[in-house]
Amino acid sequence: MNITTTQVKNIKTEFTSLKPVKVTLDGTRSLTVKEAIFALAPTLERMKKRGFDTQEIADKLHEKGIDVKPPTLAKYLNEFRRGKDRKRDTAPAAEKDCSRANVQTKPGQDCHDCQRRAK
Repeated sequence: MNITTTQVKNIKTEFTSLKPVKVTLDGTRSLTVKEAIFALAPTLERMKKRGFDTQEIADKLHEKGIDVKPPTLAKYLNEFRRGKDRKRDTAPAAEKDCSRANVQTKPGQDCHDCQRRAK
């Protein structure tokens, strides 16, 4: 099979604009209640800012065929907010090489040899 650089460039261009099916609302696939709440979360958050409480929003969703209890709705909206906040935060600290051993450790931790020496 002969693959040219032009083909690779075209594929790269096309693939960068693709979004996974889970992310888009295209098509008519079924969603779980949680997926529906996550898709509607920005709108639901704006409703809360306009003065709707969780019970009222849950009632409105029920009218539209999405059965969710207020505590579950609040939980899903909190999860959505936390996920959004994590994306804004900086990347987690990278692993470091221990200065005394040839191993990688998590940030703020020493390798087992260094821990034993410190005792």
